[in-house]
Amino acid sequence: MILSANLSQAEGDFAWSGTLELSDPAAFQRIRIDDPITVQMGEELFEMIVDNKMLERDGVGMPRLTVSVISPTARFTSPRATPADHSWVFPMLARAAAAEAINETIEWELVDWLIPAGRLEFHDATPLDVVKTIAEAAGGRIESTPEGRLRVRHRFPVAVPAWATAPVDHVLTDEADNLSCRESHTLRTRVNKVLVRGYLPTGSTGFLTAEVDGRIDGPNEGRTTFYGGDVVHLMVHVGDDVTLLDPLVSTGVVWLDGQEETTITEDLVFSLSTTATLSKPALAIDSELWFGLNLGPLTLETDQRTVTARFAGVAIVRVTYRSMMQHWIAWVPETVAGHDAFPFQVRFAGTTGVRLGSGEIFCQRGDGAFRGADISDPLLATDDAKRSRGRAEIDAGEALQEVSLTCLHRPGFMPGQLVEVHDALMGRSWRSKITSVSHSAQGNKLTTSLELLRHVESSV
Repeated sequence: MILSANLSQAEGDFAWSGTLELSDPAAFQRIRIDDPITVQMGEELFEMIVDNKMLERDGVGMPRLTVSVISPTARFTSPRATPADHSWVFPMLARAAAAEAINETIEWELVDWLIPAGRLEFHDATPLDVVKTIAEAAGGRIESTPEGRLRVRHRFPVAVPAWATAPVDHVLTDEADNLSCRESHTLRTRVNKVLVRGYLPTGSTGFLTAEVDGRIDGPNEGRTTFYGGDVVHLMVHVGDDVTLLDPLVSTGVVWLDGQEETTITEDLVFSLSTTATLSKPALAIDSELWFGLNLGPLTLETDQRTVTARFAGVAIVRVTYRSMMQHWIAWVPETVAGHDAFPFQVRFAGTTGVRLGSGEIFCQRGDGAFRGADISDPLLATDDAKRSRGRAEIDAGEALQEVSLTCLHRPGFMPGQLVEVHDALMGRSWRSKITSVSHSAQGNKLTTSLELLRHVESSV
């Protein structure tokens, strides 16, 4: 016989968990860790497994027999799952990759998007770590259903401004349901605009190089020394996040003579890492030749210079890639200040700015006056995924008030659901999102405690 039971799940928890207090020592002794167990709370059934057991006895009195239970989703994480390396060589849909990681279907209630090849790579991670990383990239949360299946949903299944008109999952009234209510006010940082990018910034302030064209087959024919009256051909490489300004010259003139696609071959060194850096921005990598240890296929990241290998190690690879070069020409007079031998300088400079249309989008609500921190995640390869993540951050930045409510037990409560509460004492009704559910049974008395987020009008 069960004397008491408690089950709970908060937003982002991967499982329901709780305790059962038993009265029968014989039944307690028969229970083993990881045994499946079905817990009935009122009209709702929860499929669980035994997580732990505890016996407390004082003298010769009746012992207190407690069994800890948890959803079967616990088998996807430590200590029941052994961390390992996970990687996907080919492009994968987010939902399919997550399901493959745990080798089960998932109740997927989040945007699904295609993740490019080489982006999904995890070291020493459990299957649950993989699913969590994929879900959180697009603003999702992982949880367990009462039946013990893994669930992935948006952090805010209904956008906060739509709460007032959206269908609700539950209606609670003071007359039939509510037992107690406690409100608290927490100052939150307002956010209604975020920049979401699908790559990790390199931390650089832009790429720009200028050099004499010393190629043997180039227009200078390999020359690097020049005389007064000569024409000097220059190679300028500009990153796509840089806007080139008009160059300055100490003497003579300089002008742009077009641009061309060039082929560059260079050796990259990997030092116990999966990344190396090209000397110039690349349009594409045409070939790779490993001298010894092969770290796997190379992926060119969106910054056009970072190259990622499948594995980490100490290795050298010769890569041939295409790069876009600007061709500039400088002319100097035969003499300067009466000298036919003199130095001269050409100065190239550029400005950097926000790079849109190449892996970045702005997500905005209203006037966009409150910009949050930029979001960077290489898994966000589509605009739909970026918008999903951006909305999650903006919804979290709305004016939300925390409310704790205890009511008579009813089945079907889950984090993320929308609840309408009729508050007779305050003479009003309001709507909120469930962030935590806790069921408690003491004999025949069943109650449910909810943690809620209620939308309130912002003063800013």
